[in-house]
Amino acid sequence: MKAILIDPATKTVNVVNVQSVSRATSMFFSERPRPALRLPRGDVLLASAAERNAFLLGGSRPIGGPGLIVGRRRGAGEHGPVLVELDHVAQMVHWTTIEKADDMTTPTMVRVIEIDPERRSIEEMLIPRTMLALQHRFGGEIKLSFRAPGADLVFAAANAAASQSEWRKDDATFTDRCIVVGHDSRSGRLVDVAASLANLRESVCFRTQNDSDWTSWAN
Repeated sequence: MKAILIDPATKTVNVVNVQSVSRATSMFFSERPRPALRLPRGDVLLASAAERNAFLLGGSRPIGGPGLIVGRRRGAGEHGPVLVELDHVAQMVHWTTIEKADDMTTPTMVRVIEIDPERRSIEEMLIPRTMLALQHRFGGEIKLSFRAPGADLVFAAANAAASQSEWRKDDATFTDRCIVVGHDSRSGRLVDVAASLANLRESVCFRTQNDSDWTSWAN
């Protein structure tokens, strides 16, 4: 399904092909998006939780976070291909920011842990609370590699199988750099990672395909 992705974090407007809105949710949003704006010819702009990075589409209100323009609804929550032209959308988009109120209860950033066997590093960091932010961190499409205890998810680059670097935690082995992030199954939102940084640094080992032995983070 042809769609148009508006990403205020990178200030880009691009055509994307997705199998369905459900698939787009896992690729670009941390929760199921909702209609934010209705366009001519039946097209709909879908958006999710508000973020500081935002955009205006024509004379619309500021829309925080990424937006996805899809075609007319076809039932069961799915949509047809977008009809509006990319150039027309690009001309209507203006970048802006949304100032957050101090008393907002929903955090816009989440704590994650990145494990990189090539650099043999295990680091904690904050990223925006969206799946798109994870893709930005990896520089492309991602895949879910593992559902860990404590409701954590382990994500890797979609082409991670081609890497020669590995890391291991208990009986599970992973290829290339991964990010561990928490997930609230009831809301579908990304949340702070449950795993302990200290525990991972004690229990994770690294190796390349040329090595026969595993090396701990401390070494």
